[in-house]
Amino acid sequence: MRKASLPFILMVSFAITTSAQLVKSSSTKAGTPEDKALDEISNTTDPAQKLALIDKFQADYGQGEFAALALDLHVSYYSDAKDYAKVADYAQKILALDPDNFAAVVHLAHAYSELHNPGAMVDTLEKMSAILTRYKAQSAPADAESDWKTLHDQSLADQQPQIEYVQSLVANGIFVDTNPAERAALADRYATACPDAAYAPMAESLAATSYQQSQDSPHMIAAAEKAVSMNPNSIDMLLLLADTYSSGGKNLDKASDYAKKALQLLPDAKKPDGIPDDQWKKQVTLQTGVAWSALGQVQINKNDLNGAVVSFQKASPLLKADTPTYARNLYRLGFTYARLQKIPEAKAALTEAMSFNTPFKALAKQTLDQLGTAPPAKRAGRGN
Repeated sequence: MRKASLPFILMVSFAITTSAQLVKSSSTKAGTPEDKALDEISNTTDPAQKLALIDKFQADYGQGEFAALALDLHVSYYSDAKDYAKVADYAQKILALDPDNFAAVVHLAHAYSELHNPGAMVDTLEKMSAILTRYKAQSAPADAESDWKTLHDQSLADQQPQIEYVQSLVANGIFVDTNPAERAALADRYATACPDAAYAPMAESLAATSYQQSQDSPHMIAAAEKAVSMNPNSIDMLLLLADTYSSGGKNLDKASDYAKKALQLLPDAKKPDGIPDDQWKKQVTLQTGVAWSALGQVQINKNDLNGAVVSFQKASPLLKADTPTYARNLYRLGFTYARLQKIPEAKAALTEAMSFNTPFKALAKQTLDQLGTAPPAKRAGRGN
């Protein structure tokens, strides 16, 4: 007996067919017609002739035990020809015959990557996840050899580079998707399909920020919370949630905890590769300001007005590089001063907030107009 030896099969390390193996292969008996047909295909260098021989193999032997092999031959041929639409078509046909064909999903993911189809790539990732789930759930058959589990586990370990290859390929496909709503849904599906993948926390964070861009607050919050559960030290997600909850006056204790944790993490945050030092310093400064402003908003919602003033004062100089966030913090500070009946301080903060063309200009003006007409401490309101 010998295995069919083709370049694309070797790439994914086909092994002897057994229930303990993740990757399967077909074999032919030496000297048989199908074996001779494979030799002829392998030895033929003319592309048109090779395809004709593969088509003939499909017609003659593409049923029963060699059905998947006949389709594999087409996948190999069209991979060499870089005809990725055909690769995808034949890989899908293999999966229709054998939904647990691991090699087919590897080729399918690569084909869809070349075709720039992130939605189909995530579909493929979900297929791979289902294959791995079913494989891991297998138990040794009654007539299995004593080393069945060792072989079973080793087969999975042997394919780890291919698993990570697909996960990386699909993640990259999602990250370059320019449609925020589509990117959010795909990133969410990615993290659900392979929560233990190295890219899963990053994908869930991407889902949260993409939902934010799409102004889908409920899904944004759900994705951000899921991202924090995957990576409790994700400063971006901690701040997104702290800012969202505090601005909405909801989950105030959680908002406070998230803001405080971000403040603890920020001084020691590691600069990612490729980001200039000055840009990283500006980002950390701004994020620190956002954390203090969120904490102040929690405090004003809890009527800790003096504590809120301190937090907003700490935030203010840190936020100057981002005009909308700076103006918002000034409005919050001015509103808090108004609640404390510190009129000169309130007017100064609100007047500066009005000097910027942001959504807080009108709110600052409205609060300034009210300062002389109603006792600030008795007015309804909590800032924004």
